[in-house]
Amino acid sequence: MAYQSYNRVVEPYDPLGDTGAGAGAGTVYQSPASYSQPWVQHDGDLSSPEIEMHHASRPGAPTHRASGNSEYSTTSTLFPSNGEPNGEHHSFLNDPMNKLDHTFTTNSYIPYKDNTGRQLRHILIGSSSRFLITAALCAGYLIATVVWRNKGVQSEDQKRLYNTISTGISISLSLNIASSFKDMALNMRWPILSSRKRSLEEIDLILHADSMTKLGKLAFTAKSPAVILTCLSWLLINILAQAGVAVLGLTYSWDTDYSAVLKSDHPGNISVPNMDHFYPGAVKGNFSEQDEEYTAHVYGGLAWDFKVDDIANAPKYGEIYNNSAAKFFQDYSKNSLEYTFLNSPAGTLGANGNGSFNDITVGDGIGEVYVSHLVEESTSFFTNMPNNGTDFFANSCDDNNRCSIVEAFEASKTDPWYYKCNITVGKTTNDPSNDSWVSDDMAFLAASSIAQIGYTDEYGQEVQIYPNGSFVGVPLYGNTTRMGMTMSTFAIGAIGGASMYNPTKVTKGIVPSQGSKLDVGHQYFFYTIIGLIMGCHLLFCTIVAVLANRVTVGPDGHLAMSLLLRPIADKLEGVSGGRKNNAYKNATKRTSARYEKAANGRWVLNTT
Repeated sequence: MAYQSYNRVVEPYDPLGDTGAGAGAGTVYQSPASYSQPWVQHDGDLSSPEIEMHHASRPGAPTHRASGNSEYSTTSTLFPSNGEPNGEHHSFLNDPMNKLDHTFTTNSYIPYKDNTGRQLRHILIGSSSRFLITAALCAGYLIATVVWRNKGVQSEDQKRLYNTISTGISISLSLNIASSFKDMALNMRWPILSSRKRSLEEIDLILHADSMTKLGKLAFTAKSPAVILTCLSWLLINILAQAGVAVLGLTYSWDTDYSAVLKSDHPGNISVPNMDHFYPGAVKGNFSEQDEEYTAHVYGGLAWDFKVDDIANAPKYGEIYNNSAAKFFQDYSKNSLEYTFLNSPAGTLGANGNGSFNDITVGDGIGEVYVSHLVEESTSFFTNMPNNGTDFFANSCDDNNRCSIVEAFEASKTDPWYYKCNITVGKTTNDPSNDSWVSDDMAFLAASSIAQIGYTDEYGQEVQIYPNGSFVGVPLYGNTTRMGMTMSTFAIGAIGGASMYNPTKVTKGIVPSQGSKLDVGHQYFFYTIIGLIMGCHLLFCTIVAVLANRVTVGPDGHLAMSLLLRPIADKLEGVSGGRKNNAYKNATKRTSARYEKAANGRWVLNTT
């Protein structure tokens, strides 16, 4: 029958010292519960013929005696037992029956040695990947802002799209910066721990350098001014980084765009004037040609009230209507005027002299000109009719139904002038659906509206006299270009007045609406913050990599970290009995340690 035998441990384990003679060489290490004394040769020799097998009860397994604190235990059991034997009870790790082999063999291979290019590259690769993400996010933020700013007037959908993009980039940038700074803190804790000896309490907080809460606690509990200043500085840097990302959203804003209108992608109902006739406001139902002539004459006289400006200041398509701006625009290079319909900013209509007034001269070559009504120091505009006065269209041009011949006489005792001009109201351009089409009859009446007031006298003329002090009657002394412009302005004024006061009709068109524009009101701060975020991130990555490379960067995993902290944990276990009591707290405050290189080339936390 085999008997169990306990043998004395040859050499007790010292948790704070080296084991064995060759421990310094560092090839074989043993745990505190490892035994090197062999068993007696005959004990447990299953091959001995003298072993006699008896039917006997199996010895009871050692029991586990728990400590008073359930969180920490100093004993354990491998198998349950109905009863607990008398005598001394051994810990699970100290009982040979339950002994696990904790012997482990070290290797001379170290993944990354201190102060080497390999470790430096490893640190830089990890930090540069996060920096590249920061740079990409900053570039995306910058590009999106510039693109949306240059788009001009924007719809609500475009506004929401930009806000979504900028918000997503801001959140991603904040998370990436926070993650990068945590990684920097984890790398920097090792050169800090190697700088000098520190209490275990301070070391525990430094090992949690990625936690802002732990750093704040360290700043309040540390006694060294350098530690306090470092903690507060790092906390401030983290806060400023997050604040910088948040402040980016304050450098721009969405404002109402008053320089242009937003053109809808979907056609809607719009009101356009009916431009087939001049509609007298007081006449309902049928009206005569004389009614139209007088209405055109009244509207034409409003041209100067509507203002006349140079063609260079004509409104562009999509611009917001300015009620105080001019309605008619002169182009002296083409001897023409333009009017833009308010309902259709892309459609224009021209009232042109055909150039014949450039050939008008005052002299015997014209022959006798008869003017039925004359007033001294005034200008008479008139149109000639046949002698019977029945042909209403006798003053039309031979080849153009939209052209009218208008004559003018400047009465003066010293310098009289006579003009004869062909005034043409052109067709509406940029209006493929003819929504703003002006009929030929209406164009003909508008062309001569400066002279026609609705009736013909007994001499076959329609005459309107203007005093020299008026816009129309001012003497021009033979300036045919200005006279042609005066007649054309009156004609285009008649068309403009009709477009404002004629009855309207409903058609499909582009419905304008108020839009928004992205206004980067603080460009300097926007670009500065973007540059500081990228520049500071790159600077911190470089500094941390250089400083951390002075030592071997320790482990970041829990299992690897437990191996590094095992000697300290064993010592605290012996002092406090596995409890977080006053002895434990006193030991963490009074015991010092430093992260330094051991004789075998490994970096360890050496306690004193």
